[in-house]
Amino acid sequence: MTRMNDVRSETPPLVAGRDMRTFWRVTAAAVITLGPFGILMIRAIMPYWTTDSPDAIVSQSLANQGTLDLMVWSGIVFAPMLLLSVLAISYVARRGSPLLAMLGGGLGFVGWSMGATTVNMDYLVSQLGASGFDHQSITDIGDALQNSTFAAVGGIIWLIGHIVGMILTGIALGRAKILNWWVAGALMVSQPFHFIAAVVVPSRLLDVTMGWGLTTVASVFVSIALLKMSNDEWDLGPFHHQKALHQ
Repeated sequence: MTRMNDVRSETPPLVAGRDMRTFWRVTAAAVITLGPFGILMIRAIMPYWTTDSPDAIVSQSLANQGTLDLMVWSGIVFAPMLLLSVLAISYVARRGSPLLAMLGGGLGFVGWSMGATTVNMDYLVSQLGASGFDHQSITDIGDALQNSTFAAVGGIIWLIGHIVGMILTGIALGRAKILNWWVAGALMVSQPFHFIAAVVVPSRLLDVTMGWGLTTVASVFVSIALLKMSNDEWDLGPFHHQKALHQ
């Protein structure tokens, strides 16, 4: 008993540190909405569609160099914002549904990260076009890169990761009661709709409404719920050990 009391007396007491929870909660709320919204805007203004032939994509991109450059430069902000959004939105649901939040956030992060490492045709066309490469050369280079094994593997990981990840994240948010199930359901179907609009039934309108449009709207609801949370609901308060005074 004496030894236990000695150990306890040697343990420095806990005192409160600087509480940054409000800052991180508000920042997370902003990131959660801005990530999908940025991609929505890019999808809305892109001068081609994903089902166009490589030749048509290069042709329309070169004819709209200003729009293409805007997409490329905005990606510097919105690409990392989207990755942070995936992590933040899963963090919101972690207490109510920890396993699904972890799986959804992990798959989504890996999926979008892999998408960023595969061939970025917008940047490729923008830079080669500005450097004086002719239309056919740009098309051939882009086609060779996109048809590589690395691009194929990365594309499969991206496709499965971001769609399955978003579905699991939506379920996690519903089970954690962060969102009503109709909003969670909208988030769950949004990326499958994006895939349909981008590949199966080519439609920019479908993508910016039922695809990335639904993702953005559902994300706004998550951000609102996060702003309404108390700091204690969001995270544990800070603490640190008080330094023991030297005798």
